[in-house]
Amino acid sequence: MTTTWQKRCYALGIFGALQFIVLTILAMLVYPGGTLHEPDLEQYSFLYNFFSDLGRTVTFDRTSNWLTHLIFKTTLTVGGICLIVFFVALPQLFTRPSSKVLALLTMVFGVLAGVSYIGIGQVPWNVNYWGHRLYVRVGFLAFLAMTFFYTLAILMDKNYPKRYAAAMGVFAIVLAVQITIMFYATNAWHSNEALYLQAVAQKVVVYAEILCMLYQSYGALKLSKSRELVS
Repeated sequence: MTTTWQKRCYALGIFGALQFIVLTILAMLVYPGGTLHEPDLEQYSFLYNFFSDLGRTVTFDRTSNWLTHLIFKTTLTVGGICLIVFFVALPQLFTRPSSKVLALLTMVFGVLAGVSYIGIGQVPWNVNYWGHRLYVRVGFLAFLAMTFFYTLAILMDKNYPKRYAAAMGVFAIVLAVQITIMFYATNAWHSNEALYLQAVAQKVVVYAEILCMLYQSYGALKLSKSRELVS
């Protein structure tokens, strides 16, 4: 039987994704400007700035960036907490012992990803580059592991609609491509072209992740409500 707190947890998954979209757009609008290779640029470049540039305490030409930094820190912290809460409640949706074990593994890696996202926001890359990079890499890798176990958990549970596994599987491919680019493509420091590839790949995977989590959170909430009616 689904409880009220569980439904609220699934709803928080939706809220976390939506607030990230709204607040990062706001942060992009108020960002003073500048990219890794064009520090004098007077606006945020969607194609040449990383999301993490929004979290810098100063821009590339040393202009104060505290407002954007605060917005970015807030949205990553809220988003990370919402992810953690969502994944803690997720195993309750699975009914078979085998799928529940997989859901628990999903929870572990989902929580790790949520903690990493909080770390990304709390540790600006101009203050602690290596610490920030560690959180980014752990976050993406944990999320990839989560997609694997989440997909298997759904496939193993006859009562969970399989369209959610298909969506998660497609996203896993997108994420795997991004991780490959992140680890093996030319570093963004080398050239503007390399920066373009890394920044665009990051945008694609982040927005794909948001869409995927919106869909999964909606599905979890819908499934929990339908089971409540049956019970």
